[in-house]
Amino acid sequence: MRLSENHVLPVPPASAWAALNDLAVLRDALPGCESLIEIARDEFVGEIAVPLGVATSRFTLYILRRDVDAPRACTLRFETRSAPASGTGEAALRLAPADAGATTLQADIAVDVEGLLGTLGAPAIELAARRMAGEFFARLGAAALARAARAAA
Repeated sequence: MRLSENHVLPVPPASAWAALNDLAVLRDALPGCESLIEIARDEFVGEIAVPLGVATSRFTLYILRRDVDAPRACTLRFETRSAPASGTGEAALRLAPADAGATTLQADIAVDVEGLLGTLGAPAIELAARRMAGEFFARLGAAALARAARAAA
């Protein structure tokens, strides 16, 4: 499954980059995120609950941040080995200045889910991924704005 989206964050690039690197902001912005901790420099582990149709599946995610070009871009590589499915993916994130002091966040995301859920649940996975991405970017924009306001105060 592939997603390619652009979202405008209502803060300058430096503030958007700071929000993307703030674990508390990410934890609150990611729908279903139950935990997110840094286990080594640019390595994270998290627990997430994903509603898939009538059931909710819980996953442990292992995330590596690579190809960091602060404050413009990075790549997140992730994998899960949790039942009911295993999967890998990559999210290439790019920030660019936009009008009125805002930032455009371009996200190119590729996910490959294996196992029974990957085979039988592909439509539900794609629907959930699109819904979660929309919620994440909306929450990230609000959190980045609040974080920037606190920093300015």
